[in-house]
Amino acid sequence: MERIYVGSGLDRISDLPSNVIDHILACLPFKDAVRTSTLSKKWKEKWHMVPQIVVDKNFFHERSQRKLEGIINYILARHEGTIEKFSLSVEEVNNYYNLKLWIWWLSQKSIQELTLLIWDGRRNEMPSGLFSCQQLRKLNLRYFEVTPAHSFKGFRNLVSLQLDKVKIATALLERLIASCPLLERLRVRNLSYIDHLHINVPTLKYFSVDGEFKSICFNTPVLEVLSINLYEIGSGNNQFDLRFKLRGLPPAIKELYVRCQFQKFLAAGDAIFTEVSTSYSHLRTLGLGSFCFANMDQVSCLLSLIGSSHNLEILDITACNCKNEQVPEPVLEFWEEQHDFSLSLNHLRKATVRSFHGKDHEMRFVKSVLSNSPLLKEMTVECTRNPNFDEDEIRAELLFLCPASTEFTFIGGKYDSSSDLDESSPDSD
Repeated sequence: MERIYVGSGLDRISDLPSNVIDHILACLPFKDAVRTSTLSKKWKEKWHMVPQIVVDKNFFHERSQRKLEGIINYILARHEGTIEKFSLSVEEVNNYYNLKLWIWWLSQKSIQELTLLIWDGRRNEMPSGLFSCQQLRKLNLRYFEVTPAHSFKGFRNLVSLQLDKVKIATALLERLIASCPLLERLRVRNLSYIDHLHINVPTLKYFSVDGEFKSICFNTPVLEVLSINLYEIGSGNNQFDLRFKLRGLPPAIKELYVRCQFQKFLAAGDAIFTEVSTSYSHLRTLGLGSFCFANMDQVSCLLSLIGSSHNLEILDITACNCKNEQVPEPVLEFWEEQHDFSLSLNHLRKATVRSFHGKDHEMRFVKSVLSNSPLLKEMTVECTRNPNFDEDEIRAELLFLCPASTEFTFIGGKYDSSSDLDESSPDSD
């Protein structure tokens, strides 16, 4: 940066009001905020007051990575005032003492948003000082071992919690979650040594879970968004017991994403769900992964769920790779019976079918959506890679049925059907 002079030596940079300087620094990446110290004496130590510190791959060059921990020590030691947000995303932390020191400094700075992401695969023990950060509103941890002290009473102000590849005992996790009375957002991914997950959070509005569990039980009466991606369901001798069934969806649910194999998700409870008796008038978005249009149980459940969701606006379905190219006769008869079925899609505005194979049952579903969605604005069909059908012919047939008010997009050969979501290949967010 160069100092700017206007007229006869007037230094506009130095004469800026302090509140303007603070606003400028708050808008800059932290690395650039530090560089402003060379502009003038007035700017020299202004970065010491910046309330947000983000240290990631954009902060340092490879040649200085080994010095990174010392740099962070310097930054935190010189910082004045409060630190509202501290975000660290690095390959590793070599010196555990430094980690303890950072947490202690942050606890003295009324930290509100804390992100600590380690990527080298080695878990670090979380310093106990974390649990004294009672001003925390958002906490995001990756590759840590967390052991709250018995005296820990919870984060009284925590609103958002994300745990990725974290090692924590089941009882401690449940105690941690239950002791956050304001918690609204919870995301857990690949937790170690937790087979049974019990979520008892009356205030929770958003919940996303990825991983391998033997059971999940919910008490979340105001939940609005639910995303489930289970890598293994009913594998080996351990049958998965998913106590959160479609019949038990909270009435306030607005968005539902099932990213695991839908058939196994349905079978996880004590019965296959072929009907949904509850009305989900709040449901606006429904996303399903690995959905089999050739499976009568799945289709029946989908139609029932759609029929119970009168205000559905967004529908996103990824078809699975059916191994059997020959559709069983009962399935064909089923679809023949559904030929004139009427979907309740009066509010649907956007529909997407991914990994489209061009099969008859898939075609009938897409046609039904086009025919029963008077407010549909966007319809997208994304085909498998190297599909065994005439893309131009299918595109023309669907385009002919598409209302003039609907923007129709047909994407050929985008998805590789061999890489469809399964229990060992989680869908990425």
